[in-house]
Amino acid sequence: MVIEMTKEEIDLLDSADDEIAKYGKTDKKCPRCGNDIILEEGRSWYSIRCKTDNCISLDFRGF
Repeated sequence: MVIEMTKEEIDLLDSADDEIAKYGKTDKKCPRCGNDIILEEGRSWYSIRCKTDNCISLDFRGF
């Protein structure tokens, strides 16, 4: 499922990614629903996403 996002939403998730990398957490909230932004990790990927399923997310591969 492809979710269309604005540049501001992408920038917020990218900023949250930087905070999680630096501090291990972020206090940023989803601009769509107000829920927490979380880190979800796989074997060779991770996502910075809204805690709400099927909301905004930014995926990264090969870390």
